[in-house]
Amino acid sequence: MESSSERGEGRMGSIFGFIVFALVALAAWHVVPAFVADYTFADKLHEVARLSRYQYNDERIMEMVMKEASRQRVDVYLGREGCKIMTRETSRTIDCRYSREIEILPGWKHVFAFTPSADQPLI
Repeated sequence: MESSSERGEGRMGSIFGFIVFALVALAAWHVVPAFVADYTFADKLHEVARLSRYQYNDERIMEMVMKEASRQRVDVYLGREGCKIMTRETSRTIDCRYSREIEILPGWKHVFAFTPSADQPLI
């Protein structure tokens, strides 16, 4: 015999759980690409910072940084004034700062501050 006392109370919890999962997935869809681009850009800064100071002066390094910013599509948020390059006798430091407003969910925006940098010994 089947009991007729089952009322389907678990359905509301399942629907609520699905809605929460969908909102988290949508937020990740909007936010994760910005962090991946920043991480990739910072990784490239480390590579560029190691280049020889005799073959690559600060102006050429800045051009390479801006080219990579364009490739990662962060050039819209980062201008030449947003990066500082300091080359010393044995090392080079590249510090960049930019802010990016991201719509996390419809109607909810947040400004994220990114500070990719590199401090590497020269080759």
